[in-house]
Amino acid sequence: MATINVNVSDHFEEFIAARIAEGRFSDASDVVLEGLSLLEEREREGDDEKLEWLRAAAKEGFDELDRGEGIEFETMDDLSAHLRKIGEEASAEIAAERKGG
Repeated sequence: MATINVNVSDHFEEFIAARIAEGRFSDASDVVLEGLSLLEEREREGDDEKLEWLRAAAKEGFDELDRGEGIEFETMDDLSAHLRKIGEEASAEIAAERKGG
């Protein structure tokens, strides 16, 4: 296992010490590893949420095309702007769901 030195604020030093004193962790490394595991899980869940949103958006788009409601773009710049807008909407929707849920 690699050794990495990490500087933490007084607040986190006290937090780590308290978790060890409670007996929840045997040392600071265990506390930091738990925190990293939680961060990794949160990021993975975020990726899953984005993928779920994209799948729903794709289904909605295909359904619109099936109904003849497609959008035609005159230039690649128009398409790029539309895709950028969709990405911003997805990010905002996911952020709102995280905040509210």
